Amino acid sequence: MTAYFKNSLSNTTPQRLSPNGTHSGLDFTIQNCNESGYIYLGGNENVSSSNFGFRILPNHSISFELPGKDAMYAVASTSGMSVSVIYTSLEF
Repeated sequence: MTAYFKNSLSNTTPQRLSPNGTHSGLDFTIQNCNESGYIYLGGNENVSSSNFGFRILPNHSISFELPGKDAMYAVASTSGMSVSVIYTSLEF
């Protein structure tokens, strides 16, 4: 499974970036496509600008392995910010 998408994020309601249901693990890359503002990542729907696992700076990205069955959520510092996501299954 490989997926690529670009979404607009809210600054109040976290959006799930990982697939729904279970997966076997993913190579995951997330890019902040904005010139200003931050994207905040977390493992559940409680992610916010003050409760996050990782903050992505403007025009930066992060790549990592997301363990099987784990989820990834994101929220933006300003509503309407763009995020690009690409992920590939670790198992085929």
